[in-house]
Amino acid sequence: MIIVWILIGLILLAMTVAVVETRILGVKRYSAAELAVTGDAQAVGTVRVVVVSDLHCTRFGSKNRRLIDLITAQKPDLVIVAGDVINSRPSDTEYSKEFFDGLKTSGIETVYIFGNHEQKLSLIGEEEFNAYVNELGSHVRIVNNDTFVFKGITIKGLLIPLRMYRDKLSNIETYFKATELIDSFEDDGNYHILVAHDPTFAPMYREIGADLIIGGHLHGGIIRLPFIGGLISPRHRLFPRRTKGLFEEGKGKLLVTSGVGWHALPFRFLNNPEICVLEVPAVKAGD
Repeated sequence: MIIVWILIGLILLAMTVAVVETRILGVKRYSAAELAVTGDAQAVGTVRVVVVSDLHCTRFGSKNRRLIDLITAQKPDLVIVAGDVINSRPSDTEYSKEFFDGLKTSGIETVYIFGNHEQKLSLIGEEEFNAYVNELGSHVRIVNNDTFVFKGITIKGLLIPLRMYRDKLSNIETYFKATELIDSFEDDGNYHILVAHDPTFAPMYREIGADLIIGGHLHGGIIRLPFIGGLISPRHRLFPRRTKGLFEEGKGKLLVTSGVGWHALPFRFLNNPEICVLEVPAVKAGD
């Protein structure tokens, strides 16, 4: 009986930790040396980029002040928002406007690539979706299947077809070709970043030719186990690969952030919310 009570106590403690952990914002830093790939030796400086993903309407303090202050405290040159700011409800536009307006007051250049939840909003109705986009304001650069050049960095945003988030990989391979949605990077001497919300299909993005692929979506596996990694994916698959951190991907790198929010239940274990700070080795950092 004592053992049973001990087990119950441990379970309750773990659940408490998991809920509390959702409120502990962390910063994960990646150096220029970690992000460098073959051919980057000519880089003359760095550009500081903050990556934020998977907010899911999560607030940290009044008007998200704690999150915005943490971002601005890093003194970034650029913020990349890698999708799922919202939860697909028309009322979520208020949250999104609040967050992006907070960044605007700090004067930070911001680019935004949609995730699956932004795309789901478009299914509710064209009017609601257009209202969401208009609420963002001109200070937010939406880079869906588009390109943005900033201080020696070329950024492409890949808007992944919504059906890819639910189809089997074998089905996806029959209809998805990344270069049919967006052109490959040109040999312009810049550091090339591809932002695609779901990093699961990173091998299928290789043909675009990025030095660095950035993704989120996987929430770090929600529960992280020592020496194993993430426990479950949004597709409800156990032990998904590469749910958080920096990995080799072909000739380049893959960065997966666990994001800052949660969906459905406020629950994370050994997997605190994070923003990522990247010192990107840019050729034209002084421009």
